[in-house]
Amino acid sequence: MWKGNSFRRSLLLLIGGFVLLLTTTGCPKTPKAVRSVIPGASGDSKLDVKVHISNSANDNNPIAVDLVLVSDKKLLKELKQMSAREWFEKRHQVQLDYPKETDLDAGRWEWVPGQQVKVELVPVKLEIVGGLVFANYFNAGPHRASIDPRKGILITLGDDDLCVQSLKEVAQPCIQSKK
Repeated sequence: MWKGNSFRRSLLLLIGGFVLLLTTTGCPKTPKAVRSVIPGASGDSKLDVKVHISNSANDNNPIAVDLVLVSDKKLLKELKQMSAREWFEKRHQVQLDYPKETDLDAGRWEWVPGQQVKVELVPVKLEIVGGLVFANYFNAGPHRASIDPRKGILITLGDDDLCVQSLKEVAQPCIQSKK
């Protein structure tokens, strides 16, 4: 009789161990469906933003800069047609028209010429499809640049315009307009 109980216990332990093994081993990646439902799950990232400002940028006046992250492809296309001046005039209305776009003000700064700037890493949600940088210069021009929100960027605020490069392209000089 003792042998029968011992056999059952061994069998139950073996089956229990097998079930435990099956439930604890598996694919370490979180399925995409789960990532989009569980807050904080893998998929969100952070954007590294570096800034350089010319000593005589914007005729020696402060420059307002907005970093805009977008999850709606239609809105992204519309924003790519706007100049910085239009963006700064219409941004409140755009936010009202697209209430689900919560990252339209992912970064909002105002810097003075020659200022040394350190920007904290900017959170980028999984659903973000693109981004733009707008710089509010006094002179006419688009003063807008598209960015890949998953690659670090260097924003160079020159005398008359901005230049935005991937941090991997920094070795190449920025091409800026002349007065």
